[in-house]
Amino acid sequence: MFGSNVIDIAIGLVSLFLLLSLIASAVNELIEGVFKKRAQALEKGIKELVGSVDAGDFVSKLYDHGLINSLFRGKYETTVKKKLPSYIPSRNFALALIDLVKGASAAQTLPANITSALAAFERVAAGDAEKLQKSVEDWYNSAMDRVSGWYKRRSQFIVLVVGLILAVVSNADCIGYAKRLSKDASLRQSVVAYAEAAAKNDPTKDTTTSAPDKIKAAISELNGIGIPIGWKGVTWGDGPADFERVMGWLLTALAVSLGAPFWFDMLNRIMVIRSTVKPDEKSGEEKAKDPSADATPRK
Repeated sequence: MFGSNVIDIAIGLVSLFLLLSLIASAVNELIEGVFKKRAQALEKGIKELVGSVDAGDFVSKLYDHGLINSLFRGKYETTVKKKLPSYIPSRNFALALIDLVKGASAAQTLPANITSALAAFERVAAGDAEKLQKSVEDWYNSAMDRVSGWYKRRSQFIVLVVGLILAVVSNADCIGYAKRLSKDASLRQSVVAYAEAAAKNDPTKDTTTSAPDKIKAAISELNGIGIPIGWKGVTWGDGPADFERVMGWLLTALAVSLGAPFWFDMLNRIMVIRSTVKPDEKSGEEKAKDPSADATPRK
């Protein structure tokens, strides 16, 4: 039984990290909804792609082109930057850029990045319009990979900070929680029941529920499982216990920073392991209880 108890403790910890990660992710959605950093990161990436130093008004013309301007209201120069589009399809970008370059007069000076890149793409395309468009799309997508990296690092930092705040405010000490799980069989059963239900329905794929409702749902799950977090009955003054609690907060925050998809995947992996361990333990117990193997027939 020792092996299955360890697995159930791991399931309990992963369930805690998953639910707190869902809350932190939803809070990050709320922050993004207010500050629109994704739109600003996209604009910065396009400026660097075009050549922010000598781009002149080319970026403005690009955003005001019908294929891109249709993605937001107003004109580039008069629109608040956070209200610019947070996503521009590569096809729209490529067609708009090619159209602007072809429509430019001889007197107009194009940004150096555009001139050199289009020259290289046209040599490879050799007059094939589809190849030229594909080259521009690939160029744009490679730049957007970098933009995604900026945004991901920023989101991870926000989730880490939110995770630490959550850990402290809710006293989500994962060390103390693990100790409680090791002693409380009913709590282990409760988190395993939650894990079995959660594994069938990936909460990280929910794109329809609003961020506030996601937070409410995760908090409801925490309360429903009976995970012992909160400040009720907690006292300060015991040095070693206080230090352990702070370390538990930090470990919880670091775990939350890994993100809900990571912990959902981990939960599924552990549930698979548990499904193989439990039957083996059960069959072992049945063999131990079966006296027929050791019984000696009497004459």
